[in-house]
Amino acid sequence: MNKINYDDLKQFDLTFPGHWIKGDDRDQASQTKHILGFIQGLLTEAVVSYALFQPITAENHKDFMARFESGDESPYERCLNGLYAKAFVFALDGIEKLLNRLSGNLNPPKEVNQLHEEYKKYFGHLKHIRDSAIHIEDRGRGVTRKGKRLKTSVVILGCFNEKRYTFTGDNGLQYEIEISDTTVNTAKSIIQKIINSYPWM
Repeated sequence: MNKINYDDLKQFDLTFPGHWIKGDDRDQASQTKHILGFIQGLLTEAVVSYALFQPITAENHKDFMARFESGDESPYERCLNGLYAKAFVFALDGIEKLLNRLSGNLNPPKEVNQLHEEYKKYFGHLKHIRDSAIHIEDRGRGVTRKGKRLKTSVVILGCFNEKRYTFTGDNGLQYEIEISDTTVNTAKSIIQKIINSYPWM
């Protein structure tokens, strides 16, 4: 089981320029601050999931196979990467949903809408991975949530290719996400710009 060096994760910390958001509508400002706090929490979950994830790579494949064949790795240990990958996906997808709330209902600075679109460019496809992970009883039978046959003969359910985690969506297409520091930094960079777009006091 992987152990986390929490000091190494500080590079992913978000910073807030103040304690409160300026604005005449205090209720709206308060709601915005709360949502940004929820986003911060979800990013933290994504960071921890990434830190715990241990991909099987070309470098460690021989050691992994030796442990697997000798029975040194329990089925409980083998399921951990799947748990971390799902948590990673659910956290980053949850952030997009909160950004949708910010940009759609709380009159944000115009930069926020632009940055939300940028976030969707990188992470909008995660909804397909999340939905297939949740409705695996359907996807495993090769059907959509409404019982229609998938438009593919190849159904991938949570497979790993080194750091990449892949699912077939209900439209028959394959979607993947790389569980890496690069992915986390991309999300962090966009979120930090969103935070900085607001006037703080």
